[in-house]
Amino acid sequence: MNRREWQVLCDRTVERFALRGSATYRDACRRVGEIMSEILDAQVELKFVVIPDSRLTGVTAQRMDGTYVVYCARSRSWYHRLGILLHELAHLLLEHRPVTLDTEESLRRFAPHLPDKMVHLLAHRNVHTTDEEKEAEELADELLGRLTEQQRMAGTREVAPHIMRIAEVLGDHDRTDD
Repeated sequence: MNRREWQVLCDRTVERFALRGSATYRDACRRVGEIMSEILDAQVELKFVVIPDSRLTGVTAQRMDGTYVVYCARSRSWYHRLGILLHELAHLLLEHRPVTLDTEESLRRFAPHLPDKMVHLLAHRNVHTTDEEKEAEELADELLGRLTEQQRMAGTREVAPHIMRIAEVLGDHDRTDD
């Protein structure tokens, strides 16, 4: 995807959020689920769970009935949760196949609360490549930066200085054309 296509994708995605000036990060998280539901044309449920494997923070899975569930690491910070959910949304926007784990054993450690049938289904799907993960992370970072800036510009809530520094660094990051 070239720089222009990337910008158009980001612009259209941020427009889809249509957040009010008083929206919180929690509201934005809910909106991610709604946008994912629109893209997939299916019900999407967000679940915030404790994930024992610190290398994994989120996964999107299709249930047997055609609905989807997005497991997101439970965090005290809705900003952190939003970043994870935007990463999952980015995979959809970039048309990546669903994230899965290598084995049923690793999935059981990741999400011990999942039913056995779902563990089996998820464990036998493909894992994203490093390039796909990098691309999804770059898109999620750009979206997070834009949404954060949009809320800051609305002037409705004070953004912590460390968050603003992160957003400013992300805003200065220039993606190269492929």
